Amino acid sequence: MWAAKEEFEAHGWAATTMRSIAMRAGVSPKTVEALFATKPALLEATLVVAFGGDAANHVDGDLAILRPEAVLEMRGEAAREMENAPDAATMMELSSALAREINSRAAQICWAVETAVTSDERLAELWARLIAAQRYGLHWTAEVLLQKPGVRADLTVPEAEEAILAALDWNMYRTLTMKVGLTPEGVHAWTMRYFRRMLLA
Repeated sequence: MWAAKEEFEAHGWAATTMRSIAMRAGVSPKTVEALFATKPALLEATLVVAFGGDAANHVDGDLAILRPEAVLEMRGEAAREMENAPDAATMMELSSALAREINSRAAQICWAVETAVTSDERLAELWARLIAAQRYGLHWTAEVLLQKPGVRADLTVPEAEEAILAALDWNMYRTLTMKVGLTPEGVHAWTMRYFRRMLLA
């Protein structure tokens, strides 16, 4: 699985082949095909592992990670910490730290999936469900945030969702690390400066 992740992240969807993944893994292409059958299936499994899920964990025939509620279920302790945070600044510190952890593993593989959606129906559906899960998490975060002391008085849920998405989206993480050259810790510091300006009183 890590060989597939490295290939997809380094070369993207179009340039990665089952053969190149097999070569990186030190196995035959037939072994990779026997395990995953197709490149889309392998990319899907790679994405699930990058997000910290279990590729074998299915609910009603669907990968559990792709249900919107899985965003909170997978990070139950982190979600509880955010709910119990004493103020808005602490909550957003926790949210930024969680996003940094996830994006450091998954931002580049999300890029590979995003570039693949026009070429494969299965991956297009995967992407749509991933975006739905992201939106679910954004809405939950915004609603909890607005209940905390220290939040900007005139902030609305839609505005909070927009600001949180802009800061925590995997594409922003890729921009800040690959184009600006920030470390994951630098991304976290940038995010908190942004949140203080956009969300906090």
